[in-house]
Amino acid sequence: MPDAMQLIMRTTQKATETAVVTKDGLLEFYQESQDTESLVGAIFLGRVERVLPDIKAAFVRIGLAQNGFLPINESESFHLNAETKPLMSGQDILVQVKKNPKGGKGAFLTRDIALPGQYSLLMPNNRFIGLSKRIEDEQERDAAKRLGKQIADNRFGLIVRHAALFAQHQAVADEAQELWERWQELKQRSEYLKAPMLLQQEPSMLSVLIRDYAARYDIEVLSVAANPSDAPLPWQTLSQSDMEAAWSGKRIDKQLAGAIGRRVELKAGGSLVIDEREALSTIDINSGSNVQVSGDDDLPLAQNLMAIPEMARQIRLRNLSGIILIDFIDMRTDEQREQVLAAMHEALAEDRVKTVVHGFTNLGLLEMTRKRTRDTLRGMMTVPCKACNENGRVLIS
Repeated sequence: MPDAMQLIMRTTQKATETAVVTKDGLLEFYQESQDTESLVGAIFLGRVERVLPDIKAAFVRIGLAQNGFLPINESESFHLNAETKPLMSGQDILVQVKKNPKGGKGAFLTRDIALPGQYSLLMPNNRFIGLSKRIEDEQERDAAKRLGKQIADNRFGLIVRHAALFAQHQAVADEAQELWERWQELKQRSEYLKAPMLLQQEPSMLSVLIRDYAARYDIEVLSVAANPSDAPLPWQTLSQSDMEAAWSGKRIDKQLAGAIGRRVELKAGGSLVIDEREALSTIDINSGSNVQVSGDDDLPLAQNLMAIPEMARQIRLRNLSGIILIDFIDMRTDEQREQVLAAMHEALAEDRVKTVVHGFTNLGLLEMTRKRTRDTLRGMMTVPCKACNENGRVLIS
């Protein structure tokens, strides 16, 4: 039976906040400002304003304050159409936002457009058939690759998601066909519209979470808003006071406050010390005295293994990204390190964000990387402290 998951969505004067809660506690947290919505995934009909051959890039007007930045050779897979011809100023092209505008810089754009679904990611401008990294079993990978090729039928590219393993093949095929037809409709609309024009906005964060988790969890939504669709899942529409009670009952604010601090106490004893820097994040495991094992040689391994589930939760909740170095308690054998590696892979398998565990360095640190998709929890909820020359941070009031 799938595990239970609650998506609790409340609206404040400043933002819409969505908490992802499982039996292990608060797993993910999202905050969408009422003033500025994320544009990542949005598809625009843009107009090329200026081509910069020296840096192989172009500025594209998409209707925002700043023109978007488009690397001209940003995707070798973009080859199906005549779009590979040199770009010209004044040319209208379809682009998708990869990164939001930030710090006075325009949005980062791509022509290698991707349409996400629950079971696959459809790429209309290439024929690449790929698989989610979460599909690890070789037989499952072979079967998923065959399914992807059969569905695409040399018409488009497709990345088969892990959720497709739990669905009927026809459901996967039907969804891909819907995505393909949506793309055909977008292309037809673009032919008679005037650039710049927004053609498709990325769904709300709640819709994305439901799409990505529905195959693996029994989802219940708690919201002050009515169910906007006919989605076949439990949906509780709460009054504002009942929402605040539910939010408080799940200790969401308390867990958020804990996730901003450096130190996390572990239930079995010991603690994690998490430091976030611009270049990288570090996690240090401190041993505890409450862990009971059969022999002294097994104690470091046992403490490390017990720390991993909470460590994985903190990485997702804090949205750590980039390079992450983990200093485990010293282990004596390669076999023990392999056990820790396997446990890390398993604990991070459910992460929606692309995560790669690279292994132990020569200094004995576990090195991993996690894709940057949005601001960290710390960056979202705090600002540099002016009283201490920005060496510390304070909560946003």
